[in-house]
Amino acid sequence: MRTPVFIRAAVLEDAAVIARIHVASWRETYREIIPEAYLDQLSAENREAGWRKSLTEGPVFVALDQTNEVIGFANGGPSRGSKGTEGELYALYLLKTHQGEGTGKRLFDHVLEDLRQQGFSSCLVHVLADNPSRFFYERFGGRLVFEQRIERGGKQLMEYTYRIML
Repeated sequence: MRTPVFIRAAVLEDAAVIARIHVASWRETYREIIPEAYLDQLSAENREAGWRKSLTEGPVFVALDQTNEVIGFANGGPSRGSKGTEGELYALYLLKTHQGEGTGKRLFDHVLEDLRQQGFSSCLVHVLADNPSRFFYERFGGRLVFEQRIERGGKQLMEYTYRIML
């Protein structure tokens, strides 16, 4: 079992690698769920600016492997859909080659701890119903609280919202 050397707060210089992992993870995870044309048009270069902005707004955590290469990231903050007491996991992506080793849970724990320290009592997580990763959140206490249809690449998809008590 490979485990990351450590998890640390990302710095602005990590924006490019975070963007590359974000796009690679979408392509790995959603290939059978979201239309290929949509995934093929994703660009790390286009995502990098958004990650630079996110890095200035709040903590993003990165996982590093034994060679100090970034292999995944996670971030969260105030819920974008509710007022006040709930936090939200905005993103948790890990390269497929490093999944199933506990790294995702460690990243998730860092985000949850950060949300606790900000005074939130729960964390919302939005995940596509067809994404097997949704079971990850159920394993760690996520309770399904909402379902909605969303569109990606011209395809209607079901999105689940889980609440995890902090």
